[in-house]
Amino acid sequence: MVKHSGEGFLQLAMIRSVGLLVGAALATQLPLPGKNALGFLIGGAFFQYLYFFLLSRSYQALDYGTAYPMARGVTPLMVAIAALLFLDESLAPLQLTGILLVTCGIFALIMKELKVSGRGIFYSLGTGIAITGYTTLGAAGVRSVANPLSYVAWLEILSGGGVILAVLFTRPMKGLAFARANLLRSSLSGVLATGGFGIALWATSMMPVAAVAATREVSILFASIISVVLLNERFSTQRLLAALIIFCGVGTLAFA
Repeated sequence: MVKHSGEGFLQLAMIRSVGLLVGAALATQLPLPGKNALGFLIGGAFFQYLYFFLLSRSYQALDYGTAYPMARGVTPLMVAIAALLFLDESLAPLQLTGILLVTCGIFALIMKELKVSGRGIFYSLGTGIAITGYTTLGAAGVRSVANPLSYVAWLEILSGGGVILAVLFTRPMKGLAFARANLLRSSLSGVLATGGFGIALWATSMMPVAAVAATREVSILFASIISVVLLNERFSTQRLLAALIIFCGVGTLAFA
């Protein structure tokens, strides 16, 4: 939706408005996360704002079929390192194998794009760093509270509220007009985005964060199919092979 829209930021704001509403509804039924989670919530919201900015820029600079695998594929590698450093989650030999495969797949994508858009590579890899930030902080946050859903709810409120305020302060009339014209499609996208993110954070309360991040990134293969079938982007054997290598890497990490 963001890639196909002429107004990527407004499209993101519409999607995040659903998260804001869902978070507010959950927050009325759940206890407050507690003081221990406050720092994780603020840090997580910051990395989500950074993610929104870099994601929209990467989609402007690169094809969806390249930007998405590059941003998401590098995440398991960085999350595994962050989990080792900050969450005391060690890496097994099979996890290291998965990280190597992911790195090789990302390298294959970068080599393809070096002749096209260094700026796009910067934005996509920056998006991966932002994902790593909010994933790692989210894992720490849900583990610091009695009810993981309370953390998810307030993170949705903070991240969604900030984006909506940015639209209201900068382009209120255009934002309202865009919302009227794209209400149904954007709402459906928002439900998928909020549900997927909430489930992933909830899973980190029970599983190693690197395994959750890796399992989540099987979406890379679906993204490659979507880019060709729905967005009519150019089919590339190198792109397909790179996506398959990344998929094998995240699969290895998930089952390690």
